[in-house]
Amino acid sequence: MADLEQRVATLERDMSALKDRVGAMDADLKAIPDLIKTEHRFTNSQIARLSSEVARLTSDITVLRDLPAKVDAMPRVIAELVSEMLGDHRKKS
Repeated sequence: MADLEQRVATLERDMSALKDRVGAMDADLKAIPDLIKTEHRFTNSQIARLSSEVARLTSDITVLRDLPAKVDAMPRVIAELVSEMLGDHRKKS
């Protein structure tokens, strides 16, 4: 009889532990929709940030695309400035 009581006590402890684990799993499962919503908001935030960065990079590329023409024009512009300054200097002399 004592063996039977010991087995019943063991089964009751096991059943209690199982109920605790099931309760913890239920709590975890209830949190999943909130985690999905949080991840969705985070992903949307990242997409918005990336979109903003792409727009900024596109604008930077447009500026850089015009740069070679500006660099090529610099010697002519500098020569014109030097000629103008020399002309002004000659007029004053």
